[in-house]
Amino acid sequence: MGRCLAFVVILAVSSVADADPIRFAPVPDELKNSWPVEWEKDFQARAERVLKSICTKHKAAGGGNTYFENEKRVYGYLMAHALAGDRDAAIKELQYEDAQAREWHSLTSGIDYYACFTLKHQMRKYFLFGDKLAPAYKQRMFEGARAWTEKDPLRRPHPAFVKAGEGWGPNVKNSWVDVRSTENLFLMRVTSVYLMAEETGNEETRKKYKETILKYAAALYRVGMGEWDSENYHGHSIAPLLNLFDFARDKDVKAAAKACLDYVCAIGAVKYYRGAFNGPTNRDYNHPQPFGGSAPCLLWLYFGDTPLDNTAYESDEVHVLSSGYRPPMAVVELARKNFDRPTELFASKPAYSATTGNDLRSPPEYFETQYFGRTFQMGSLVGGTTAGKTAVNGFKIVANDTRRGAIAIQGVPGPDPRFVGSAKYTEGKVTGENRVGQHGNVAVWLVQGGESPWVWAIPDGVDVETDRGVMYLKCEKTWLAMHPINTEEIKLDQELTKSLDEGKNDAQWRGHRVLSTKGTGGKFCGLAIEVGEAPKFATFAAFKQAVTADSKLQAEKINDGEAEFTGAGGKHVSIRFAARQLDTTVWRDGKPHDWSEHATYLYRIAFGQKPVIEQEWFGGTMTIRAGNSIFKGTVDDQGLATFKNE
Repeated sequence: MGRCLAFVVILAVSSVADADPIRFAPVPDELKNSWPVEWEKDFQARAERVLKSICTKHKAAGGGNTYFENEKRVYGYLMAHALAGDRDAAIKELQYEDAQAREWHSLTSGIDYYACFTLKHQMRKYFLFGDKLAPAYKQRMFEGARAWTEKDPLRRPHPAFVKAGEGWGPNVKNSWVDVRSTENLFLMRVTSVYLMAEETGNEETRKKYKETILKYAAALYRVGMGEWDSENYHGHSIAPLLNLFDFARDKDVKAAAKACLDYVCAIGAVKYYRGAFNGPTNRDYNHPQPFGGSAPCLLWLYFGDTPLDNTAYESDEVHVLSSGYRPPMAVVELARKNFDRPTELFASKPAYSATTGNDLRSPPEYFETQYFGRTFQMGSLVGGTTAGKTAVNGFKIVANDTRRGAIAIQGVPGPDPRFVGSAKYTEGKVTGENRVGQHGNVAVWLVQGGESPWVWAIPDGVDVETDRGVMYLKCEKTWLAMHPINTEEIKLDQELTKSLDEGKNDAQWRGHRVLSTKGTGGKFCGLAIEVGEAPKFATFAAFKQAVTADSKLQAEKINDGEAEFTGAGGKHVSIRFAARQLDTTVWRDGKPHDWSEHATYLYRIAFGQKPVIEQEWFGGTMTIRAGNSIFKGTVDDQGLATFKNE
């Protein structure tokens, strides 16, 4: 198969751009992940469609609100125009005077180097489009950046500070740069400060942020990503890493940027499925399928593998489309599920601030089981969907759909179908602590609360029927059987479905129906779930027949938090609820799952199956085998990265 270099210039749509092309940053030979020619052609076709769509939907003139971080979308759209639309108008608007130029940003020549979401775009504006900016404006950006990085801007006292309070500006946070440190915002900040310190020769600040970046890369390869698999924010982490990869001059930093990009693309590839994104996820924000959040939206540009085009732009796409970075071939094959299936993956996830805080002492906090069927993925956390004001989604299924690529089926022990993914930091949306025992394509899900409601959001087009108390869902090539455990019969809920359709600002849930049930009393209730497909079951009718004849649910000890289930396909899973998730016992075909062994890996394929993705906890090396490719990335204790593609 022919190969091409992982560096291209996107073909511009306008004649102006053709006459004066934007020159993308070249990729050093040692940092290239080469792709087949066919893949690159497909990528360029997706890029052209995205650029045309952005330029059609969003004007290049008319500006936008530049208060605080409001540039976080419009700057991306304007840069898309600069690549492929009305360049003159877009470049002019990119230089529009900031609303707080004479207030918060007077210290930085009127340039906004404060808000993280703005910083992310400012870097690409300066480094990629700098020679198209007015010389005086570019000089202002340079002088502002020099003042900004003369000292570490984080928590540097700011004259605009009045007193601590609500909000995130320097007037209440007393800093020269945004202090927020969620993982995506942390990456926007540290990459931007580094790049501008390097550009302006502020060596003390550059060295400090180089150390921070190398420590982050080392932690990432040892304990994983704290904001793991976030449907809402994963793409927002990729964009600043692309800036660092494209524009850093220091070889160690550039290699660390590549290592981080390879990693976040790889872990995204585990959950990416034909334009959808499977769970479990942290900070999922209840995004439905497909292209519901930044993770599938951005990763689709690299992975494709769906009949639909992404039209849900968040403006970070321009970073992907104007960068020479390409993920390793093995990562793309992983995303496209080109490996032996069915197979099962065990994963461990860290505490939220482990990576950004370089905390290499804290143990894993979440324990995941992910099953890759031939036509679906099913994933769960033993700790279930977290109760309280959190955003951890503990159970999800995505399945093939010819027209849409994939669909998602989500449920929760809770009352509100708008929150079937997670509570999204809202009280009362998850009724209690819940636990999941999964073994391949079967699972038992229990909640502590015998009268708990349960709701599921089901996409239109999925046939729903009940037979002998079992709820069946008939997807295109995938079938589900849902068995009540100490609950009423699961039914279509017309009232909740209507509330979804009529909900304000809830367009993401339109085109869905709601299934609901309620516990019948006692201490616990729940569901047993089996997912079937060919060739194990030739047809949906054969699956139903087998479920009736061969599946077995035993829940005599449900008030003690125990239940066991044997699926029609023969797999058996049992669970005993415990207050601490790792005290929860899960038996798989009669053998208790060893959580201490589970915790020794970030990723490990189940024993006896061919390895696909492997990484030891604290190991420093990720290995991926998919398609006919092998990729190995290593970051040592000092943050120095090495790579091997086979």
